[in-house]
Amino acid sequence: MRFWMLGIVIALVAITGSGGAFRLSAQTEGGQSGTSAVAAKGISGFWELSYDSRKVPPADLAPRVTKAVIEAKIKHDEHEIRYCTMLGTPFIMDQSRPIDIRQGTSEVMIAAEVFTQPRHLYFRPAHIDPKIYDPSMNGDSIAHWEGDTLVVDTVGFSEDNGLTQIPGGGFRTAQSHLIERYRLVENGSILSVTFTWDDPTMFRTPHSYEFRYYRLPVQYQPVPMIPCNAYDEARAKFLEGPGETDNHAISIR
Repeated sequence: MRFWMLGIVIALVAITGSGGAFRLSAQTEGGQSGTSAVAAKGISGFWELSYDSRKVPPADLAPRVTKAVIEAKIKHDEHEIRYCTMLGTPFIMDQSRPIDIRQGTSEVMIAAEVFTQPRHLYFRPAHIDPKIYDPSMNGDSIAHWEGDTLVVDTVGFSEDNGLTQIPGGGFRTAQSHLIERYRLVENGSILSVTFTWDDPTMFRTPHSYEFRYYRLPVQYQPVPMIPCNAYDEARAKFLEGPGETDNHAISIR
């Protein structure tokens, strides 16, 4: 856990280094009324999903996504949970604890209080050359503003690492292309994020859904993530042993 916290600190320093300070303060700017373009773009802060935050239609899966393919993908995700693999995207955006968004001059970073690496959404015009980029559980994300909406384009996903299940059905693969649109609503108290997954190996048509995150009070203090011990025998028995419910139905939140 010490190394995870150190990684967050290093990432925060990197964000502030090129511009001196965050473009906006963490909790207050985005929630204020006003017409300034800067305030309208202030998404820094702690954000949390609630019971009414998810609008997720069922995915239209491609014909090749058979029952056997789905079972194999579920088996993969169970293995990643069992052995404490960093879980990645889309898991980081759909879990029960708050996410911490920090908006800088060269990137936006999204960190979580769960067992996963932070996301880095870089303000640059193009993706890294795939010939030199190693696919990862979070992929390679580039971002730009379209008015008051932050548009994020992510490719370069790994289908071998992290939790791959996508809300509504389907799974992340090496061919997945994710477009996200972040926009403040309700005077900055809610962050609307729409996700669109395009992957001809997984979906007949692009799969879109929306999450709405509630801004937490300025007094909110993040808590350390729950540690994950792959050698905990009681935990392993709970995850792998027989139970009253189907073992494939384990929660990913």
